[in-house]
Amino acid sequence: MINNLIAVGLIVVSGLLAFNWKRKHPYQQSIEVGESYPDGGKARRAATNPHLVTHMEDEEIYTLYDSLIKSVKKYGDRNCFAERKKLSNGQFGDFEWVTYNQFFEKCQYLEQGLCEIGVKAKSKIGIFSKNRLEWLVVHAASFLQSNIIVSFYETLGVESLAFVSEHAEIGIAFCSVETLKKTFDIAKSVKVLKTVVCFDPVDDEHKEIAKSNNITLYTFDEILEKGKNSNNKHEHVPPTQDSLSTIMYTSGTTGDPKGVMITHKNLTSVVCSVNNFVKIYDTDTHYSYLPYAHILERVIVLTAFHYGGGVGIFSGDVSNILTEVKSLRPTLFIGVPRVFERIKANVLREIGKKSIIVKTLFKGAYNLKYLSIQHGFKLPLIEAALNKTIFSKIKNQLGGRVRVILSGSAPLSLDTELFLRVVMCCCVLQGYGASESTGATAVKRLDDESFGTVGPPFECCEIRLVDVDELNYSSKGKVQTGEVCLRGPSISIGYYKDNEKTKADFIDGWFHTGDIGRWNEDGSLSIIDRKKNIFKLSQGEYVAVEKIESVICKSEYVAQVCVYGDSQKSCLIAIVHPHPESCEEWAKSNKSSTGAKQVCENKEFTKAILDDITKTCKKAGLFGFEIPKAIHLTSEAFSTDNNLLTPSFKVKRPEVKKFFQKEINEIYSKLD
Repeated sequence: MINNLIAVGLIVVSGLLAFNWKRKHPYQQSIEVGESYPDGGKARRAATNPHLVTHMEDEEIYTLYDSLIKSVKKYGDRNCFAERKKLSNGQFGDFEWVTYNQFFEKCQYLEQGLCEIGVKAKSKIGIFSKNRLEWLVVHAASFLQSNIIVSFYETLGVESLAFVSEHAEIGIAFCSVETLKKTFDIAKSVKVLKTVVCFDPVDDEHKEIAKSNNITLYTFDEILEKGKNSNNKHEHVPPTQDSLSTIMYTSGTTGDPKGVMITHKNLTSVVCSVNNFVKIYDTDTHYSYLPYAHILERVIVLTAFHYGGGVGIFSGDVSNILTEVKSLRPTLFIGVPRVFERIKANVLREIGKKSIIVKTLFKGAYNLKYLSIQHGFKLPLIEAALNKTIFSKIKNQLGGRVRVILSGSAPLSLDTELFLRVVMCCCVLQGYGASESTGATAVKRLDDESFGTVGPPFECCEIRLVDVDELNYSSKGKVQTGEVCLRGPSISIGYYKDNEKTKADFIDGWFHTGDIGRWNEDGSLSIIDRKKNIFKLSQGEYVAVEKIESVICKSEYVAQVCVYGDSQKSCLIAIVHPHPESCEEWAKSNKSSTGAKQVCENKEFTKAILDDITKTCKKAGLFGFEIPKAIHLTSEAFSTDNNLLTPSFKVKRPEVKKFFQKEINEIYSKLD
């Protein structure tokens, strides 16, 4: 109570001194176009440019080939990519930069070398490796011969990788020495894949394995040398706007991966639209750690390159991320909600270790700034003082120069969005997209200081909401809601060799996302639900599990959760992975030395978490049937290693059900 009174008093004083009392909140962020549809409302486009962007006419940028050539010419001697080389002692050195000219030289050598070994224009090329400079060289070199990149997540199993290789008809695959054995295993079962290029030196053992399996094996340097010393001059085969640039296989929460076909127009329209939303300067630096098999990271790197920014590449060791960020000092920090939840948890854990005075100061400062953002008031003098004295130390954990944080791939909780706004002292944007929309559907504007939205449509796509009658979502009410459907130059042309799935998701030119959206008064979009993860309980009530999970994750105990329901049952249950710190604290408070696994099996601990989840759900206004009636605690986190998460960190619900089927049956038997 006293803290709140102090906060109110400081807000009043600061308000009297403030030059800008209200936070910026631009209206009419989108405008309606065309006629209304029978099954939904009118389409909306970005108010900044109602004409859908497909290219940069003034610079003649129509394809990624054009972007590559123009950017190299414009920024030739400027640094573009950096990575840390592993030293002889096994440690990583400092970031070493290459210029646009040096990068392009490697691309040309690689292109010529591939032509020398018989790779034809418009061939499909697989890349199975973590982020590294060579990955980007292969990608950019593909533009020179209109080759089509098929990328793999490192964490996919051999069976999925073999399916993708066979399905996409990959004849040549690039890999690292870490993934070389797995690549051989794929090549053994895929008839068309007979050439493998390893980014690293290979030993005699690997050469013998390749030879005995009729696999042609090269190293990356060997291909570069062939291109550098070639007596032939292989002319470029530039792509057109409609040329296929990549087939991006979604990680998939069910079934085999789907191959999303993405053209040069799709990618170029996004790159040419970005600068009108998230302004990119040639002084910007981006830390590239999300996998290049993820559309968001691919687009960010292409955009940074196009506008002259620098990109520091993740070394591949997660324990080095904080060290690398501090060293690189990026101005742009792009991530997914899971990353930001970890940052939040780490910050709060470190604050918890401080003295009572430090904790009190932090809490007071945090609450004051949090309230000012939440209620739309700006406190320039006080915020500047708090940022400098308290929050600057936290911001320095990301290098101290971050001016924009962008979260994508999945919804970012409101509490975490505001947390980042407070402690990182920079713009925090949410973006919304999918592989099918080339990663770009909507993004919050830099000049919008409100919260909880994903902003207006990108300038390269239009959005309309389609009624979902069974869930009472209507685009015709005072508050317009419905399934988000997309159309425009950034939208994929469909799924590779899957007409049935293409027809199901791409209807009359509109891609149906399965997400439920709401138009806000200012013309921005909010994602409020997920149509595809909605099911009916035995009493006929529909439940949206992702909405419920987002609420449950606000519990201080919960690190991960998967809500489960059965159409033959009347209530929900949940599989919960608690924060390891919660297990440790509970064990200490009960004077126990047991580990997390034993703590998760304790009935009292389980009840404490269930009670807190129930309290959290009621506070959020969930209906009784939306609140889990029982939970199972697991000390093992959902991850890609145990196949419970996709590589883009989405819960694999069928796998979770299979993994915990025994526990699910036991819980329901007790509830019956």
